[in-house]
Amino acid sequence: MKRHTQRSAPPRSARLALAAALVLGSLAATAQAQQADPLAGRQWHLLNTGQAVLGDTLPVAGNDLNVDGLFRNGIRGQGVTIAIVDDGLQIAHPDLAANVAAVAGKNFANQSNNPSPSNPDRDNHGTMVGGIAGAVGANNLGVRGVASAATLKGFNFLASNAQGNSNSNIEYSWWDGAEVADVGVFNNSWGSSPGNPNLPLAYSQNDIAAYEQAMSGTRGGRGGIYVKAAGNNHNNGARSDGTDICSADTKNRNTGCIPAGRDPRNNLFNVITVAAVRADGVRSSYSSTGSALWVSGFGGENGWQRQVVPGQLAIRYDPAILTTDVTGCAQGSNKNTSLRNTLDGDQSAIDSTCNYTGKMNGTSAATPMVSGVAALLLETNPNLSYRDVKYILATTATRTDPNRAAVTHSDGRVLVPGWTVNAAGRAYSNWYGFGVVNAARAVQVAEDFQPLGALVDSGWRNTTRTVAIGNTSAAAARLTFQLANGARNIESVQLGFRVNHSNTRQLQFVLISPSGTRSVVQPAFTAIGSGLNGVQRNFTNWDLLSSNAFLDENATGTWTLEVTDLGQAANAASRGNLEFFKIRVLGH
Repeated sequence: MKRHTQRSAPPRSARLALAAALVLGSLAATAQAQQADPLAGRQWHLLNTGQAVLGDTLPVAGNDLNVDGLFRNGIRGQGVTIAIVDDGLQIAHPDLAANVAAVAGKNFANQSNNPSPSNPDRDNHGTMVGGIAGAVGANNLGVRGVASAATLKGFNFLASNAQGNSNSNIEYSWWDGAEVADVGVFNNSWGSSPGNPNLPLAYSQNDIAAYEQAMSGTRGGRGGIYVKAAGNNHNNGARSDGTDICSADTKNRNTGCIPAGRDPRNNLFNVITVAAVRADGVRSSYSSTGSALWVSGFGGENGWQRQVVPGQLAIRYDPAILTTDVTGCAQGSNKNTSLRNTLDGDQSAIDSTCNYTGKMNGTSAATPMVSGVAALLLETNPNLSYRDVKYILATTATRTDPNRAAVTHSDGRVLVPGWTVNAAGRAYSNWYGFGVVNAARAVQVAEDFQPLGALVDSGWRNTTRTVAIGNTSAAAARLTFQLANGARNIESVQLGFRVNHSNTRQLQFVLISPSGTRSVVQPAFTAIGSGLNGVQRNFTNWDLLSSNAFLDENATGTWTLEVTDLGQAANAASRGNLEFFKIRVLGH
């Protein structure tokens, strides 16, 4: 695994009435609000007016979570517990301590309930993540979390000295542990590392059922809100040993090195998979793409400044995310030996404590923003199910970068679409999911939300037949399944398949709904199947992928998996076959 005292509030009805007015955009920040959290004015993801921030590139006004007005009117996540499932959480941090639960979580290194890192210079990731989600607000210190009155717990399964089996520790942190009984939102800013060869990961139908059943049973049977990072592998296939399995060909084509759906947990029905966006509303350079995405948060870029580190790539000077860091100037992200912007180091005129960093980025940063907004929804309406929360976030999200162009093959065929509008009128993007979460809109809808109908689960359906894979639309391999009595409103689709082919990297996989909507579930020319030193390694089975592009379409009818060999010469003999296709459609 890798990493990806409050003011008294007015009555909730009054707060929510104002929240409705905020749908048109956050009110201008007051001087009082910024003085209450001295660094909040630089947290562009909370309120973006195009102000000067850490990083030389100014953010583009309006690209924020639309959450500032909710904070100023008392909607802050009160009564909701967020679990930071990560490498630790420094519970004594002065800008976190007041929000930390009495039983602060689980330490998998020493089996205590104190998840603070014993090696804070290495295990500082969770403390940065925790501050984005739930740093204390209006306390005259540092920064502010998205849900600044939420309760925080830490589960440090990623700690450098964590003991035990990683999967068992995840399960403990997600549902098994006594400490998670009161958790409403589970933040997971991590994912599966690229491997060598970089093949799909095995994940059985029994694994899927076990996880989804357990996750659905948390939060008193309403289901916890499991929020997970999509990954930071769009432009790299970097492994822990420093090698990069992503070829120059893949990077130049811009199809993405490692798609979000390679991590099986990103495809689970209960999981909200989060992409990252810059301060100008465009996908962050690293953010993994794919049909498994649900929504986006802000991840930014690097947050460096030329006056501190001149002569770097321009992208280094784009804003990153400002949040808490492990305390002191000798460890963590902000330390005297690693100066990158004017917040860094004990000589900073902005804040000399080194308790904060302006260099946090990644889908790891975007994910706790969504977790924080989810906490605001649960404060507003504690009766929401996990399906309700997912649906509200999707249908209130802001369609960012609306003119995003498709990535195309040399012959003009689409490899990765920009935005697609499905037959139900829902816009979806393999770059952004349904868009950037919009806190004020989501809170307004949550207040009087009528629960989604009972879950309609088709179960796994499959078909087995050997079909040759060709290069053209006419010669593409297709397997179909006729689904009867399906959900009237699709929420998500899971699928898997088996191929036998001499170059699976060059295969394009598209799922087509009964309404004719096409979803690219695995584009050609990614790093999947790529080995090192030019050695090609092909996959056979892909156990679990998902697509969220069909939201609110009718599930009944013919589903088609279409596979095309985009590396094959026109009219050449087929290089392999599609042999098996399975599908599961969930909705209401």
